[in-house]
Amino acid sequence: MPGNRASEARRGRRRGVATLVPVVNAMTQRAMGLTRDISMGGLQLQASQPLVEDALYQVQVELQRSDGARVPIEAGLQVVRQHRGPDGGILVGMRFIHLDGANNGRLAAWLTEGSPH
Repeated sequence: MPGNRASEARRGRRRGVATLVPVVNAMTQRAMGLTRDISMGGLQLQASQPLVEDALYQVQVELQRSDGARVPIEAGLQVVRQHRGPDGGILVGMRFIHLDGANNGRLAAWLTEGSPH
């Protein structure tokens, strides 16, 4: 069931980002918001405006390793939930629907490097 899959993905190893990192719409090259945390199942985005419910987005995000090296990730994501936070920003939960082998490997290595949150 899709609901169960989203719950399982949310329980995966997550890593917060030390500095909020822009998530860029690969089609428009415009920032959609900033990452708050990321896992092999998806990411949480802090957006300034709501995204389209259940919409699919092709995004790019550049994570940073502890040695300062940049880790580019491009993936297809789907909006699974969103709500307005106390600061007025929109918190958006997105799940990966496409993460090819190279991007999957880079993300897994980045997650393994840091401590899960």
